[in-house]
Amino acid sequence: MHLPSLVAFFAAPLLAASSPVTPSSEIEPRQVYGVTSKYCSTVSGNVPSLCFLQYYTSATAPTYRIALPSDATNNAAYDTILQIISPVAQTWVGFAWGGGMTNNPLTVAWPNGNSGQVSVSSRWSAGRTTPGLYSGATLRTLSTARNSTHWTVEVVCTGCSRWNSQQNGGRLETQSGSASTFAWAISRTAVPQPSNPSGSFPVHNNQGMFSNALDFGKNARATFTQYVQNKRS
Repeated sequence: MHLPSLVAFFAAPLLAASSPVTPSSEIEPRQVYGVTSKYCSTVSGNVPSLCFLQYYTSATAPTYRIALPSDATNNAAYDTILQIISPVAQTWVGFAWGGGMTNNPLTVAWPNGNSGQVSVSSRWSAGRTTPGLYSGATLRTLSTARNSTHWTVEVVCTGCSRWNSQQNGGRLETQSGSASTFAWAISRTAVPQPSNPSGSFPVHNNQGMFSNALDFGKNARATFTQYVQNKRS
């Protein structure tokens, strides 16, 4: 993705009023509470506009965006899309689909040098230890980019909408108005082997959680499918 595309990727208009995220007692005191909103990308050639649930805290922290098909239900697995737009000061970013470090799919990403490539890794942790590789969720990269201020990655996840664990599994909540809870972690410490998606990464410097209904991120199935197919081609 070239620089003009990256600017559009980061600065496209918000199409719905934002709403504050309810603070959680599990969030560390240093966490700045963010806002959720609806973000819709611009049409680009044969890639249609797609809408996302967006979570934003500040200019110094990553922005997270989630999209899914509007016909997704709680009874079956479905693909999801995750975008991460991170300041270059953050050397790795983690996203927890079930709202915590343990017993849910984790998507971890870090820049692979200054070329615009980003390594992505599917992880899982059953305890407060470095998450191991997780085969239950598959990540397919749609786009990556980097400029002087930010790096970005967009992935399709198969296996992040439902999962099994010692706690009898979990899922994202697709019912309109019903909240799903997510968590994130970031670090300013360099990853030892940035070109290796299976490699280790240091302990996070900050973390947080947010809850919101997925309504902002729902898209017609045909639009979702076209976006994925044409973004990858």
